[in-house]
Amino acid sequence: MIEEKRKTISSGLQPLWDLTSEIVLIVDRDGIVLERNSAAERYLPSGLFASFADIVLEHDLILQAIQQAAEQGHPTRVDSLTTKTKGHLSSLLSVQLSPLVLPEDSSDCFLAVLSYESKELHSLEKVARMNEERVEKLRNQLNFVTRELIEKTLKVAEQKNKLDAIIDGMGDGLVAGDESGRIIQYNKTAQSLLLFPEEDVSGQLFTELNPAIAAAIHLDPKNPAAISKQEVNVSFDRKELRVCASPIFDQEKHHFGFVLILQDRTKQAEVDRMKSELISIVSHELRSPLTSIKGYVDLMMTGDLGDVPESMRSYLSIVSSNAGKLAALIDDMLDLSRIESGKLIMSFGKVDIKYLCDYVYLTIKPQAEQKKQQFSLDVDPNVVVSGDVDRLLQVLTNLVSNAIKYTPNGGSIAITAGSRNGKVYIAVKDTGIGISAADRERLFQKFFRVKNDKTANIGGTGLGLCIAESIIKAHNGKILVESEENQGSVFTIELPAFHQ
Repeated sequence: MIEEKRKTISSGLQPLWDLTSEIVLIVDRDGIVLERNSAAERYLPSGLFASFADIVLEHDLILQAIQQAAEQGHPTRVDSLTTKTKGHLSSLLSVQLSPLVLPEDSSDCFLAVLSYESKELHSLEKVARMNEERVEKLRNQLNFVTRELIEKTLKVAEQKNKLDAIIDGMGDGLVAGDESGRIIQYNKTAQSLLLFPEEDVSGQLFTELNPAIAAAIHLDPKNPAAISKQEVNVSFDRKELRVCASPIFDQEKHHFGFVLILQDRTKQAEVDRMKSELISIVSHELRSPLTSIKGYVDLMMTGDLGDVPESMRSYLSIVSSNAGKLAALIDDMLDLSRIESGKLIMSFGKVDIKYLCDYVYLTIKPQAEQKKQQFSLDVDPNVVVSGDVDRLLQVLTNLVSNAIKYTPNGGSIAITAGSRNGKVYIAVKDTGIGISAADRERLFQKFFRVKNDKTANIGGTGLGLCIAESIIKAHNGKILVESEENQGSVFTIELPAFHQ
C-alpha cells in the first residue's frame, strides 16, 4: 500500500526534486518518509520508509504538526527541532508541513520542507560571551592570586628584614654557610671579629676567608658536610673567641650547611685568668699557716707537747678534722686554678689499672666498713693505660668516696674494671640515693652539689667531679654517668688502652 502511494507521488512530483536545494520529504500521517529529493539523500542519514523519529528527536511535535495541518488544511511550522544529520551534530531544524492534494488515495500525505536554522551568529555570540566570562573569571582569579602573592611577599620581606635586624643586633657573631662551605649570611659582629673585608663576602669559601677558625672547628673544604656539633676556644687577632659550630639539616635529615656562633671572651678570659691567679695566691698563702695549725694540733693530741686533758682532746679532734677539710678544699682550689690556667702538670707513664683499683680499694675500705657497706672489687689484671698515676688515683678516690658518702648504711659499692671496644673502663657502682635528670646535667659544674633532704648532712665542696672530669679529659678519656633517684648510680671512666 505504501509502495503504491509512493509511486503515485513520485510520478507527480519527480520534476520538482531537481529544482530546489532544500530538503524535501513526503510523509504520511505517521511521519513515515514516502519520498525524498536529492538534497535529502545528501544530508539525511535515514532512507525511504524511515520514520521522522530517525531524523529529529522531538518526533511527537512532528506528529502533532501533521495532525494540525490535516485538520486545518493549511501549512504548519515547527521550529528548533534537534537533529543529527550528515555533517552536523545536534543541529537545530525547522520543518514546514503542508497537506498535499494529489490523485486519489493520496490525501493523507504531507509535504515536509526542512531547513537548518542560522545559529552560527548566535553560537559565536554565545561562545564570545562564554569566553569573555571565562576571561573575566580568570582575570579575577589572577588578581586575587596576585594580591595574595604580593601580600605574602611583603610579609616574607618584612620577616626577613626583622630577622636581618635581629641577626645584625646580636652581640654574638653569626656565620651561616651552605653545603659547599660558602658563606650565605653573616652579621656585623662576625664581620668585625673575623676581620672580613667591607665588601660583601657572601658566596666565598669560609676556609679561605678564615683558615684559623676553619681549622679549629675541623671544617674540611673538600667535605664541609663532615663538620660536627662542637664548642672550641680559639685565640685569633689578640682575641679569645668561643666558636660554637653546628651542622644544619632539613626536615628530611639532609645536610645543607652549617652555622657558627662566635662569642668574644677576651674580657671574660682576662677576668678568669685574674680570678685563677687570685685563687692560686690566696690558696698558697692559706696553705702554709693551715699546715702549721694542723701540725701543732696533731702534736698536742699525741701528747708530745705535754699532757692533754681528755675534755680538750675532743675539741682538738674537731679542730684537726676541720683543718683537714679546709686543706682538702685548698688543694681542690689549687688544682682547679691550675687546670683553668693550663698549668696542671701531669707525668704520663704506663699505669696498671689493677694496682690503681687495689690501692683505692684498700685505702677506702675502712670507710665502707664503718657504714657496714658491702665493698667489692673485680678487675681484669691485664689492662693498662697511659696516664699520670697520681691524678688517676685522685679521680678514682673521689668517685669511690662519693659512692660511700651517698650510699646509706648497709648498701653496696662495687669497683669493676676491664676493656671493651678497644678502651679501658673503670666503673664505680653504688646503691645510693641516686641523681635526678636535672641534677645530672649540672653534675660536673664547679661548686655544684646535689641539694635535698638526703644530702643536707653530707659535706663536700662541689669541686671533686669538676676536677675529675678535667683530669680524665686531659687523658683523652671521658666520665659517663648512669643514675636514677633512689636507684643508685654508676660512674664509668673510659680511657684509651695503652699502646707501645
